[in-house]
Order: sequence, then C-alpha cells, then structure tokens
Amino acid sequence: MTLGWAPDIEALPGAYAKVCYGRGYENGFVGNSLAASNSLKDTDMLGVAIVPVDTDPLRVWLQWNRGFNIFDFPVMNNTAFGNTAPSVDLGDIDWYGAGAMSTLKDIGPGKLNFFGDLGVSITHPNNNVSANAGFQGLLTGGFFQPEAPSDKTGWAAYVGARYDYTPTNTKLGFEYNHGSKNWITFAPAADDMWTSKLGTRGNVYEGYLIQELNLKPISSYLSKVFFRLGYQYYDFEYTGSNNWVGAPVKIADIKQSDMLLLTPVKYAQDIYATFEVHF
Repeated sequence: MTLGWAPDIEALPGAYAKVCYGRGYENGFVGNSLAASNSLKDTDMLGVAIVPVDTDPLRVWLQWNRGFNIFDFPVMNNTAFGNTAPSVDLGDIDWYGAGAMSTLKDIGPGKLNFFGDLGVSITHPNNNVSANAGFQGLLTGGFFQPEAPSDKTGWAAYVGARYDYTPTNTKLGFEYNHGSKNWITFAPAADDMWTSKLGTRGNVYEGYLIQELNLKPISSYLSKVFFRLGYQYYDFEYTGSNNWVGAPVKIADIKQSDMLLLTPVKYAQDIYATFEVHF
C-alpha cells in the first residue's frame, strides 16, 4: 500500500513523498486451539521515500525502509536441508538509501544517462537462532557456532552510465556495484534465476547493449520493443550474498574444514540475452 503527496514547490520541481507498507509473510491466526503452536509474527515492511527533485535532467531520491520480524527461511522444497519454511523470527532490518540520476542531451549524436546510489543496511537481531541453519541468527554466528546478537552495519554503492545513440536507437551501458561484508539488500529482485547482483558482498561489473526496434507504439507513447545483450562478472569477497542468516566469512580465509550454510563462490560470469516488450 502506498500513500503519496506531491506539493507544488517552485524551487523543488516535481517533488513528492510517499509512505509504503507491505506484508511479506502472513502467519494467519495465532493462539487459537487450531494453531496453538503457531508463534511466528507477521513480516511487515514500512518505508518512506522523499524525492525532492524529479525532472528530465535531474532526479534525486532519499529512502528509508524497515523490515519487521524477519524469518529464517522462505518456503522451499528439496533443498540440502530438506523442505524449509519460516520457523523463527530473527529480528528487524533498517535500510537507508540516497541517489541521483541525470541525462545530458546533445552529446554527439545522442545523449548520456548516468546515476549513482548509496545504501546502508543495519540489522537488529533478537536472541533467536534458526535450528534449520545450524543455530545461526540474523547476520550472527556460524554453522553450529552461535554467538550473542549484535547489530551489524553494511553498505553498498551502485553507479552506472548509458549512452543512447539516437540515429539507430542503440544504447550501450556499463554498471558497477560493490557491497560490504555485512550488506544485505532490501527486497532483492533477481537479475537472473541464480542471484541478485545488488545483494553481492563484493564487486559486480556489467556491460550491456540494447537495440530498440523502430516500431509504432500501439498502447502509449512509452511503448517500446527491444533486445538486450549483457555480460556480468561477479567477484565475491564474503559469503552469504543475498542471505541474512549467519555471519559473513571472508572467502579468502575459508578452510576446507569450515562448515558453511551455502557453498562459497569466489567468481562467476553471467551472459544473458532478453527480448522485452513494454506497453
């Protein structure tokens, strides 16, 4: 659910603010005779976004989100740990973000788009640990090595640029993002079926080419059809990217005798091709 307000301020063109709320896990009825053992709390999200400037040449945004009662595992079948489901509340997470994007027109036969974004995550674990995950908590502990809960702060930076060559509707872009040891992204949306690059604890380099087809819009002026070909190179520095259970471990320090929740990956490459229709 979202509630927004857009005031008319001459010095802040296009400014608006909004409050967002969402529920990511609904536990159902608690405490009745049919669910006496069902003690999990609902997982909720509350967010505030402030955009002081939103124009064609410049957009600036500020954001805060909090996730309440983060659980240990989503529903998954046939994993290395069997069938999993939310079993325990591990605590809360705060996210803070700030960024800007801009467009420079008439740069040769096209225009240059570029952006920068900075995020901070702060975990607030409780005293609970996940038995399914070897008694690890919210970014705390190792496999069968629990530790006292403590807040962990992580950060990430994300920058990119894209040149749009107007005569042929060809777009060439490059992006880079870095995540620190304790970084955990907010609501990761997978870039591919195997992971989300913005949740990486390490570095990701991406180059891509977009070729838009010169077709007449049929539903709105925003309609477009294009091919996209890209390459991503992952350099993981710590374990647990996109995972909030257990303390990250520096990959260079891992020993063969270490017990880990997930198989560590140091480098990965991803080549993708998509065909997209926006209408």
